[in-house]
Amino acid sequence: MEEDAKMIDEVIECPYVVGNKITLQIEGRPVQATIVKTFKPWTQSCAMALSFDSDLSSLGIKGNVVLKIYDRRFSTGLRSVYKIAGPWTPEIERDLYEFLCSDEGMEFAIEYEKACIKQREEDYCFMPTTIEEDTEKQDQQDTCEQEGANGNDNVSSKGTQHNLSIISNKLLSPFFYAYKIASRGLFCAIRLFLTGVTALVPWGRHKLIDIETQDISRNNDANGENSTQNHGTTGGQQINNLDAAVDDAGGPEDEEGEWDHRCEEIDAYVHKQFYYESETEAYETMKDLQGICIPRMFARTKILGPKCTQGQRFSRYFEHPGILMEYIEGIPLPDLPKEAPKKAWQPVVDQAIEIVNETMRHGVLNDDTNVRCFIVQADPANDSDPDSDSEYNFKLTMIDFGHTRFRRQYLPGEDWRWWEAQNDAEGAIGSIMHWRLGEICEGAYIYERTPYCEALQHDYMREECSLERPTPRTE
Repeated sequence: MEEDAKMIDEVIECPYVVGNKITLQIEGRPVQATIVKTFKPWTQSCAMALSFDSDLSSLGIKGNVVLKIYDRRFSTGLRSVYKIAGPWTPEIERDLYEFLCSDEGMEFAIEYEKACIKQREEDYCFMPTTIEEDTEKQDQQDTCEQEGANGNDNVSSKGTQHNLSIISNKLLSPFFYAYKIASRGLFCAIRLFLTGVTALVPWGRHKLIDIETQDISRNNDANGENSTQNHGTTGGQQINNLDAAVDDAGGPEDEEGEWDHRCEEIDAYVHKQFYYESETEAYETMKDLQGICIPRMFARTKILGPKCTQGQRFSRYFEHPGILMEYIEGIPLPDLPKEAPKKAWQPVVDQAIEIVNETMRHGVLNDDTNVRCFIVQADPANDSDPDSDSEYNFKLTMIDFGHTRFRRQYLPGEDWRWWEAQNDAEGAIGSIMHWRLGEICEGAYIYERTPYCEALQHDYMREECSLERPTPRTE
């Protein structure tokens, strides 16, 4: 155990520093790269530009690329959102390692991960998933499943992949759905009466954002207050002030019965995994848009944990997954007035709105759509003078898909359109840029909703419209 502790201590401070070399696993083999630039502040991941020491042209990689590594240790935004007490230290990692070496620790981690997946489905109203357990008996369980045994109660490192069973489909019949909505509505009404807009999730200490809170956030943006605040309904954007141990999993508690740092690290692992899988699925779903209005994604990658954790049943808790993407040099959309003439503002922002609508047509709904999701660069396909009358001097690229919903996660019909209306991703760009650019030059940019967005607002967002989700069509 002492030797293992020394291996844990191999990393004592953040390795993501310009000039440092890191080793990534790409297609099952180690590849070295040098960090040439970092993009801070870091939120749910650590973003940086890399230069590889070897030729990776077979993956389409030429020159520098962007690495987004989902490392719970140094993703400061993630640790802040989930109210992790203090920065990461090697001592925290050693305690986590010792905890997961025990049967009690592994049982807690598996049950907690399972509870998080289930709660996330309820909070986002996803269709339920089938989960498999990643334990020492995995091979035996896989064999049993092939023979027809019930393996639906298992948990694995791919726990957030949505493989629906026949039973799940039957449970989501219209009658069951109506009953579920009615019961959840009653529960929410009681909870709202007791706690206001605060909603405690059973496994931790986080506050969910409801539609009313989202609207307040956007009104603040329109008034110039905290204009870079994220838009959307995500469970990790606000935090309540209560400390609670895991209800169902029987997680570890200190002498005062409070949530300890080992639980916090497992909590961070589970949620950074959500962000990673959401982002990778978004790029794969919009593969035909890569290199056009979203970056190319070259490969998935990961950084292995210390040697003492590799090959263990808990190795995934010490690994850090990531994605390699095209490096887009440019400026964020809010800085448009600094780089572009006024006559370019209207076509550039309209282009951003069109990209948002194109992602929605692909069945991707970014809960975190905001003006900083866009990079503006001079269009390499246009060599004309920047002051010319051409509307195509600038190219926009949309990034950051960690807070994303997918159409496949919902029943067809009105259910998905209701979520599109509540999210109002188009308005999150058009309304904010209308206000920002109007402050500089009134009338330089006029936002008019597209016909589809206008129809969503008319169908679901008028004062006389019900705030409840409509029962989705099943045909």
